[in-house]
Amino acid sequence: MPIGIIINALSVLIGGLIGGFAGDKIPERLRSSLPTVFGFAAISMGILKVVDTKNLTVVILSLILGAIIGELIDLEHRLERISKWAIRKVGGKKETSKLAIELLVMAMVAFCVSGTGIFGALEEGFTGDPSILLSKSILDFSTAVIFSSLVGYSIALVSLPQIIILSLVYVCAGFISPLMSPTVLGNFLAVGGIVTIMIGAQMSKMAKVKAANAIPAIAIVIILSLLIV
Repeated sequence: MPIGIIINALSVLIGGLIGGFAGDKIPERLRSSLPTVFGFAAISMGILKVVDTKNLTVVILSLILGAIIGELIDLEHRLERISKWAIRKVGGKKETSKLAIELLVMAMVAFCVSGTGIFGALEEGFTGDPSILLSKSILDFSTAVIFSSLVGYSIALVSLPQIIILSLVYVCAGFISPLMSPTVLGNFLAVGGIVTIMIGAQMSKMAKVKAANAIPAIAIVIILSLLIV
C-alpha cells in the first residue's frame, strides 16, 4: 500500500475542502503572507536537493531542453485551460480571475510533479519508506488551505491527478530502480530541486517564471544521465 501517496493526496483534498469552506474566515493577513512563507520553504527544500548534482552539464542541458519542449507545447497554457474548467465546475470564488488560475496551476505543479513528490513516490516504491511524502503532506495541507481560501474548492480537485501521477511513479519504481545509479539519482534530484525552487519563487512572488514548462526536464535528465557518462 502506498501509504505516503494516499496521505499526501488526502492532505490536499482535506486542506482544499477546509480552505474552501473557511474562505473569508481566514484572516486576510494570513492569506496574503503565508504563500510567501510556503514559497521560501519550497526554495529551501529545492536547494537541499540541488547539492546532490553529479554532473552540472547534464542538469543544465536537461533544464534547457525541458524548458524548450515545455514552451513549444505550451504546457503552462494547457494547465491554465484545465484550471479555468475546474474553477467553473466547482464555482470558484474568483471565477476565472488571473489570480485564481495562477494559484491553481501552481498547485498542480507543486502537488503533482514537484521533485520532492516524484522522488518521494520513487522512494516509497523502492524501499516502502513513506517519510518523504509524509513530510511533504504537512506543507501541501497548509498550502491547500490557504490557496483554496483564495480560489475555492477547485484546489481540492488537484488531489485526483496527484494520486494518479504519484501512483504511476510508485508502480514504475520497480522498473526504474535498476537504472537509478548514484549519478542518475543525483542529477534527477538536482533537476527536481531546481523545479521546486522555481515553484517557490512563484509562490513568494520573487520572480515571474513558468515552472510548469520546466516539467519535461524531470524525465529528460534521466535519459541524458544514462547516455552521458
